[in-house]
Amino acid sequence: MAATGKHPAANDAPLQPAPQPAVDDPPEAAAAPAEAQHLAALEARIAELQEQTRHYALSYDRARSEFAAVRERMQREHERNVRRDQAKVVGGLLTVLDSLDRSLASVQSAPPGQAFVDGVQMIRTQFEAALGTLGLQRFDGAGERFDPERHQAVTSVPVTDPNLDGRVVQTLAAGALIGDEVVRAATVVVGQLQRQPDAPQDLN
Repeated sequence: MAATGKHPAANDAPLQPAPQPAVDDPPEAAAAPAEAQHLAALEARIAELQEQTRHYALSYDRARSEFAAVRERMQREHERNVRRDQAKVVGGLLTVLDSLDRSLASVQSAPPGQAFVDGVQMIRTQFEAALGTLGLQRFDGAGERFDPERHQAVTSVPVTDPNLDGRVVQTLAAGALIGDEVVRAATVVVGQLQRQPDAPQDLN
């Protein structure tokens, strides 16, 4: 008796699983490398700007220091120029003051002319006060150690005191200062130590 059940044909292919659709990477995974590159570029740019800022700050500090030095140098030069101009003004007036001094010295021994002496003394006082308003200060120099910046030695005299060696022992004309600058050196006489001759030796 023949079988009635239906059998599959021998050439029928086995069933294959249906192909699955391709799954794309999540958008976040694809964007991560791009964001990292962008962040790295930003950090590099920030570092570059910080370096430029540091360079500009150093340049500014250097320029400010140089400007301050130039301004200070110009201020000192201006002050020196002012003192030089003042020195020109008072330089000629000092000669007049010296003449007044000599006039007073020549008439001190004449009592009948006391009124003249008093008048000249008053003029001299007023004249010296006027010079003082220009910043002039006179100095005698007596007793000071000789300094070619402050003193003009016209001669020297022998002294036996070692403390007077190289010092001003007499002032012939006072010197003058404006600030720290010598307008005129004092005309002075300087002591020079005179060595005592050696005592003769007793040959006995």
